Amino acid sequence: MVREVTFDRKSLIIDGERKLIFSGAMHYYRLPSPELWRHRLRRMKDMGLDTVDLYFYWAYHSPREGEYDFSGFRDVDLLMDMVEEEGLYLMARPGPYICSEVDGGGFPGWLLNKDLNFRCKRDGKFEYDAEYMRSVREWYEQIVPRIARRKNLILFQIENEYHWLPTPKGVLLKSQKALQKRMGPTALLDLAMRRPIRAAMLAAQKRAMKRPDHCQSNRYFKELYEMAREMGIKVPIFHNDVEGAMHRFVDVDVVGIDDYPIKTFNVDWHNRPHVFASLDIIEEGHAAHGKDCPVLIGETQGGWFDPWGAMGHAANRRRLGPESLDITIKTCLSQGAAVISTFMACGGTTWGYVGSPDVYSSYDFSAPITEGGRPSARSKALKKVIEFARRHEREILESVPGPPLCELSPQLYCKARKAPTGSRFLYFRNCTRDAQRVKIGDKRMSVAPSAMTVVKVDERNEILDTLAPATDTAEFVFPPTEIPRLSGWRFGWARSPIDVDFDDSAWLEVPPGEKMDMDAAGVHYGFIWYRARLEKRMTSFKIDARHCWAAYLNGVLIHAHDNHKNRLGTGDDMAETVTVNVPLGLFRDAENVLTILVESLGHNKGFLEDLHQKRGIVSFKAKDAPGFRVRGGLFHDREGMTPHVDFSKVELRHEKDVKAPHQWPADRHGIGVYRTIFILDLEGPDSPPLSLDIPRSSEKALVYINGWLVGRYWGSVGPQKLFYLPAGLLNWKGENELAIALWRWEEPGLLGGVHLEMHP
Repeated sequence: MVREVTFDRKSLIIDGERKLIFSGAMHYYRLPSPELWRHRLRRMKDMGLDTVDLYFYWAYHSPREGEYDFSGFRDVDLLMDMVEEEGLYLMARPGPYICSEVDGGGFPGWLLNKDLNFRCKRDGKFEYDAEYMRSVREWYEQIVPRIARRKNLILFQIENEYHWLPTPKGVLLKSQKALQKRMGPTALLDLAMRRPIRAAMLAAQKRAMKRPDHCQSNRYFKELYEMAREMGIKVPIFHNDVEGAMHRFVDVDVVGIDDYPIKTFNVDWHNRPHVFASLDIIEEGHAAHGKDCPVLIGETQGGWFDPWGAMGHAANRRRLGPESLDITIKTCLSQGAAVISTFMACGGTTWGYVGSPDVYSSYDFSAPITEGGRPSARSKALKKVIEFARRHEREILESVPGPPLCELSPQLYCKARKAPTGSRFLYFRNCTRDAQRVKIGDKRMSVAPSAMTVVKVDERNEILDTLAPATDTAEFVFPPTEIPRLSGWRFGWARSPIDVDFDDSAWLEVPPGEKMDMDAAGVHYGFIWYRARLEKRMTSFKIDARHCWAAYLNGVLIHAHDNHKNRLGTGDDMAETVTVNVPLGLFRDAENVLTILVESLGHNKGFLEDLHQKRGIVSFKAKDAPGFRVRGGLFHDREGMTPHVDFSKVELRHEKDVKAPHQWPADRHGIGVYRTIFILDLEGPDSPPLSLDIPRSSEKALVYINGWLVGRYWGSVGPQKLFYLPAGLLNWKGENELAIALWRWEEPGLLGGVHLEMHP
């Protein structure tokens, strides 16, 4: 039980004792089972973490305005009970904005449908919005009292990463568009890794620290702070801004920062001394803001998210290696950080329609604890640093920058900190390809390539303790477990709105010229169907739909299109309007039906001012354009971001037994569903974790376990082919129904030889 949390420039003081806080982020909304929560919390504690960093995801709990759900896998009270029972502190982050690579940055779909100044911003300027704040208060009234009564709460965050927002509308978006057209979907991140650009960014940050407006304040932050206090928060309130210096919002008790040194993986970070340079000015940036509070790093790099079309988390994990996390945490300590939160500490799964459009189903994040709950070599690196820090906790917290008093190679970075006891901590970082020499007193030592060593010395330069670079790269291996083979497949074509005789009489009517986007129709996530009965022959139409769509005339596919141009989920969609020529030979003398199916990959995550971009059909133009009828849900799963499909109620035509691999007849279009049953008898959740391997499929495949959507396969884009099956949705003791829904585009319908395997 925590009785009192105070702070000074050096650290948090919990019940009168200085504490060096090592926190880790866990996304409960990407771990859809209390069984997984307990499992991951124990893994985090085993790694040496003492605090759990929890975002609270507004949209996940609020399907409609005024409605809230805190039951089942949304039971945050149960989650916080577990955190307390496991002896961990709580760092709570309820937004209202959380980023987190989730739909709309955390804002619910019903709110995104309103023309509000989200985050009290408009066109790059602060613009207070009373209606927006009324909605925020509604969310805070639901979540903050739940947090406030926790006995282990030590920190509370308002908002998230706010200072990046003041960008005049269109300026960065235009430059982003030009860069991505020339260099590809991760152009901005790739560019930031280049040494001249990195140096310019750091120079800009240092200049910003000297400007009179580097301390930011506004009514929005003051009101959030007052709300939190009014609703019972008694611990220090903080906000984390982005990068090591520049502007920070100071209407809080503790000003925080977050920084991810390595943001792209098609260039190797090794032998790039500038990569960690932004971390090296964290303490300087903190001091420039004049707050008598500890250095708090609200997010430091535990890994990185992976966008559609990238290399995949396994490749990222190899590129990062244990050494990048080892260097990052040690560098944070060298900056006098008293609160260090690793984002992410454990991976998760972007199941259902939880995510923003930049991330696919796996959110492994190359985290120390993998998506499947396995402690990785990166977890060993973090644990080793924490153990060293605990041995010298008080001295580390009370240390101040000082001269290194040693001889070192010019290629070696060194930061020294002196404790009141006279001891010094020497942080040596080597980002070259060669070992570098250093002389401490009369002793010589070397620092390995792409590594960091910490040495504690006394007043006579005698070495008292050494924290060597991370070298243990052995990965945890699960014991052999018998995994069932998948067989007994049943396959049928789903009766759907593609069928000419489908009954759409109960659907929402959208007259010609009215808004056709998803949010306007009250459909905020996933799929949406549009159907029109054509009174005249239509030779062509122009359509802009987000993100992926297919058009059918009288049940025949006439065009399919990927309109997901911006793979970062930030900034302008860069979508295109497509002209579709309609084959006149498909028209009949009787009634003709045009059906358009659109898949939204999520609302942009709102890091920039991009939350007003529409999903579904944004525009539709044709001569004598018809009105449409509209319905959400690929099947009957129309509600919310985590809908459940009862496949026993999905009408399947011509259902039959098949074997995988299996291919459709060339003339069949639409949605095909494969189903099978398998039985498990495992000892517990993730013992071992299981995944479904889809080596090859039609362009789009959706993976459901017991009716829950857990994976989205995208053949031509990728990279994901291995889909983790989360315990809780997966019945690890008993029967499971696996369903795979294929959305055929231009190529033949095909499901390859899918199989279950142990998740890596």
